[in-house]
Amino acid sequence: MKKFLVTALMVTAILGTSVTVSAAPKTMSDGTIFDAEYYAATYPDVAQALGTDEAALYQHYVSFGKAEGRKPCADNYVSQDTIDAANAKHNYYKNLTAEQAAAADAVAKQIADSIMANKAYTTDLQRVNAAAVTVATQCSQLPYGSDSAKWYRSPYGVFVGGVYTCAGSTRALGRVLDYMGYSWEHVNENKNSHQWCIVTMDGQKGFADGMGGFAGYGDMVSGMTINGMTIYFPS
Repeated sequence: MKKFLVTALMVTAILGTSVTVSAAPKTMSDGTIFDAEYYAATYPDVAQALGTDEAALYQHYVSFGKAEGRKPCADNYVSQDTIDAANAKHNYYKNLTAEQAAAADAVAKQIADSIMANKAYTTDLQRVNAAAVTVATQCSQLPYGSDSAKWYRSPYGVFVGGVYTCAGSTRALGRVLDYMGYSWEHVNENKNSHQWCIVTMDGQKGFADGMGGFAGYGDMVSGMTINGMTIYFPS
């Protein structure tokens, strides 16, 4: 049955106009995020029948692939609209250049992709905690303090610039969470107090600390950073 359906779509593709597969996922007219390159690579039986014609591949997904449990894009894909909304909300790179922002984002995305691809992590908490540990480990190798360029307050300071504060570690972790598909809130933003992320995990409110290197359900609890610094939280 599946072979017949693919064959029928192949005829449609031959009659239609050939379109080069897009290198990036696209939002289709029905709102579905579809990555033709991913779909062809993940399902070689479909690609063998239809080639790399984007329209034909998407038609297969709509007509048959969705019902068969095939995925239109990678699990960890996050749309540019989501990233743009996070940029506007968190103002990560105030006073930094586009090149500096891109350099920091590349590191954040690499961390996010690695975590989301790790099959050992089966819960949101495990994934978010892994992100917090990764950011805190990086921070533990850097000096804590401010700099005249104000890199310390941004993901750039943690990932590229070599300086951080709790504000920077929070935004660095938050940027990784953006690329993992999690929305988050910044606790004590722009205050002279310890800062961290509030994030929903596994349907529950929780917290994640980019300086301490830990995450959990519920409200923040006191703890220590990876390099042994005690963190005190307001009651």
